[in-house]
Amino acid sequence: MTESAIAESTRSAGAAVEKAVATFMLHPETFAESIAAGYQNPLAGYVAGRGGVLGDASGGTVAAVFAVFEPAGLAAMWDEGVAVHGAARATEIYWEQTANFGRKYLAGADGLDRIAELGEKIIAAAPGAGLPLYAGWRAMPLAADAPGRALQVMFVLRELRAAVHFNALSLSGIAPVEAHMLNKGPEYTSMFGWPQPYPDGADKKERLAEVERQTNQRMTDFVAEALTPQEADEFARLSTAALATLVANVPA
Repeated sequence: MTESAIAESTRSAGAAVEKAVATFMLHPETFAESIAAGYQNPLAGYVAGRGGVLGDASGGTVAAVFAVFEPAGLAAMWDEGVAVHGAARATEIYWEQTANFGRKYLAGADGLDRIAELGEKIIAAAPGAGLPLYAGWRAMPLAADAPGRALQVMFVLRELRAAVHFNALSLSGIAPVEAHMLNKGPEYTSMFGWPQPYPDGADKKERLAEVERQTNQRMTDFVAEALTPQEADEFARLSTAALATLVANVPA
């Protein structure tokens, strides 16, 4: 296999990982579990749960790490969320929710042990320097069972790619709101808390394409260091198949 084949495997796996974890994060069942855990606003549970690995940070610090949310609103959700259970406990709750979602909806997928094994190799090879949210999540203990562990490994890998992407975006001169508009438009931009009017960033399309290229190249570097080309292809195939199982099993 050539370097371009490894890059293609990396992109395919990354797309499957992103969608699988986003399905968990955005599903009404996950929000309902956050409400059951005591969060009146499930988005506050999401922010505190995902950001809790940063410890007892300020809302402004967490907003800076999350990078692409409107910062004042993100900081407010952080403050609301950590007031319920604190940062560390919020993360524990969210991590168990992740594992449980995998147990319910990934069970029966082929190669879950192998997804975890290969994903953990990538995680071990990717340094945490300059990637604080990823560094926090990679230190969390993983579930012992295959479905829970596989989704948790996917979660950590999603945080890795997001952190690399945010770093490249921050250096590009593209504002987060412009990136959202170029990516998926005004409805998506609103979901991240940004107020209108939205700058469309139309003059920065080429810059955003370069950010994506840099992100993909760095992720390819990590995969190439951790896996053989055959393993990279296997990880992409198994991750894509696991996503199909998840989508088929998750209630609409």
